[in-house]
Amino acid sequence: MRAHQAERRDSGFSLIEMVTALAVAGALAAMIGVVVSRALQSSRETQTQDQVRQIYNAIVGDPTRGNFGYLGDMGRLPATLSELVTQGGQTAFHTTAHEGTVGYGWRGPYLTSPFTSTDLFIDAWGQALSYTNTGGTAGQIISAGPDGTLSTADDISYPVQIPVNTTGKVLVTVVVNLIPQPSGLSVSVYSASNGDQGTAVTLTTAGAGAVPFSFTVPHGVSAIKVTHTQGAIVVTRTVTVQVAAGTQTSTTISTSTSATVSM
Repeated sequence: MRAHQAERRDSGFSLIEMVTALAVAGALAAMIGVVVSRALQSSRETQTQDQVRQIYNAIVGDPTRGNFGYLGDMGRLPATLSELVTQGGQTAFHTTAHEGTVGYGWRGPYLTSPFTSTDLFIDAWGQALSYTNTGGTAGQIISAGPDGTLSTADDISYPVQIPVNTTGKVLVTVVVNLIPQPSGLSVSVYSASNGDQGTAVTLTTAGAGAVPFSFTVPHGVSAIKVTHTQGAIVVTRTVTVQVAAGTQTSTTISTSTSATVSM
């Protein structure tokens, strides 16, 4: 009888052994759960960082490739992010009746795969992204992050510098018959304004010397129209210039006339 009982004890697990095994398994499961949770959190953070960056890039384009995005086409930040994917009442892209035949207007959608119109504005935690085109955070795309509450330490936003710069500067030097900035000059710059070509900004000179004209222009492509008038002789020339927001570009425009040119 005793031998039989000893054999039964040797062939099974005691209650203490079973409890210990379950405790170890539970601890391992908890550790695995923490690792998986952290990996999932990191994946969501990376996904959202990529998402807000790509949305911002749709707004400003890639100026190094001559693409100025929504801002360059419309001359303004989108009022809402939905304007990046839906034309609605926005002016369609066109080049007619524009100085230099520069094209302005909506030519989206500015965002494509992997985003769709249904998930574009939702972060990896299922929360709506925050965006405004006015105030101190104008142009910035913000996710409330893991805690779902804006303006806390775990927010994910892009770009960091705010408000977003939407304009650049162009310096224009005009040379007429090899004389820089002579008298009788008029220089007008036409840029995007709400999807169309806006009213010209015009500067003139009465012989101030070789000081360039300075214009603040929207991010994108602008047309520069130079007019030189001497008596009854008028000559004009129109060129285009690309200026990225936050940058300064210098351009020299040369023309000639049969009139006598003076400083």
